[in-house]
Amino acid sequence: MALSARQPAKQGRAGVIAVEQACNELDLIWRSLIEEDVGVDGTIEIALGEFPTGKIIGVQVKSGRSYIRSKTEALFKFYPDKDDLDYWRKLSIPLFLLIHHPGDGNVYWVDVSSASSEEQHDQDGVVSITFSKTNKLDKAFEAYLHGRFDLTVYSCDQYAALRKELEELVHRDGSGHGIVEVTALDLFVEGLWGLCSKLQFHSSLLADMIRKTVRERDGQIPITYTFNRAGLYPFFSTYFSLLARHHIALIDAADISESLYGKLEYPTFIAPLTTNGRRFVKYLQAVGLPRVHDNQYMTLSLHPHVQIEVYASFDLIDDQARFGPYSDVLAISFNAYLDYYHLSHWHRARPEQPAVEVARQNIHYHALRDYISIRFKDTPKNNVLFRHRDIPLSPLICWLMDWNNDRHEVPSSWLRGRSGTETMGFADEMMAILGPIGVATTREPPEPSFPNPHLANGEYLDRSGAIAEP
Repeated sequence: MALSARQPAKQGRAGVIAVEQACNELDLIWRSLIEEDVGVDGTIEIALGEFPTGKIIGVQVKSGRSYIRSKTEALFKFYPDKDDLDYWRKLSIPLFLLIHHPGDGNVYWVDVSSASSEEQHDQDGVVSITFSKTNKLDKAFEAYLHGRFDLTVYSCDQYAALRKELEELVHRDGSGHGIVEVTALDLFVEGLWGLCSKLQFHSSLLADMIRKTVRERDGQIPITYTFNRAGLYPFFSTYFSLLARHHIALIDAADISESLYGKLEYPTFIAPLTTNGRRFVKYLQAVGLPRVHDNQYMTLSLHPHVQIEVYASFDLIDDQARFGPYSDVLAISFNAYLDYYHLSHWHRARPEQPAVEVARQNIHYHALRDYISIRFKDTPKNNVLFRHRDIPLSPLICWLMDWNNDRHEVPSSWLRGRSGTETMGFADEMMAILGPIGVATTREPPEPSFPNPHLANGEYLDRSGAIAEP
């Protein structure tokens, strides 16, 4: 009687020993739990060589023929206890059920946390979990865990092929002396953020890359960059697809598709790099790609971007612009990192009346384009004046120049230096890091009033009028 009472415990230990031995032969770290058994016998941490990854699964080990039911050559079934099943479903880490077969010495596994397809109910409502006999604690199991946690790691040859694939994906924009080619590799490198542990994306990233390219050229630069959907969406979509397919960054493909094709907005994100992504960065550094660097500055603030003034008339007298009374003033602020704008629109029906604020809202790029083009579709283009408050190369500025038939060239010197957003973002970050410990004190000069109330025709913007009812 005493011998039979010891048998289940002995079988249980045999199962745990078999699991530990299998983990020792793989890059897996087994840790047995010494607490009272409440549905988890231990954990397995995935390692990459000698380096633990911090990716952990919970493990419940069963050992003995009694757990192996309805077996065939290809599979068998396990009938879990209802309390165990309820507990496993509540775990915050993935739970794997391992069954040790004392007959053949193998340990079989099922990913309980994602095994809804393996879970079945018979006519009496009894739950069973199906085990495939091909799922053993071997290299294939280790590979499954790497995929489960996106721990795919490429060889140097695979990284070289990935680099080539990113370099061959090219977006070409501009005209004449301003033609620029931007590769997906450029976009990746410029998007590195957070000590090269994350990847950021926003459409202004592309605009700033174009600016940094043409600012070093001599002479006049034609601002003819379109940032249109037809040219950019296939480029962006393929770039995002490459990141996902090669396990480079943890990006939400569904959210990106919804932004691009549902909301017709440019997606914005800061996505963690996977282990493979971080190693790809180290590969690029090791092969001497000098442009690999980290971007740290970021701001959540909106900064003045452009002021649009609309006048009743325009004349050119002695080569001097002469504007009539103003009718509209639009103050547009921009956050380049989140790709959204803030619009304040003041309208004056007659010169003797104060201006009334007819719109005040946060708005995305394409919606803002529609607002301007519909609202002022019948306005003579010469009656519209743009007063830039930042470096004049952004998706909105480029579109405004095209909409207003004003695709002119600018000196490359106009495109040099940091944009206002970059400067403010850098200052914000320095204050966030150093301010709390009292080692740095700085004061930004106050930004001028926006909109600037002193208009180009000499009038003063009177904003004493009430906000118009929607």
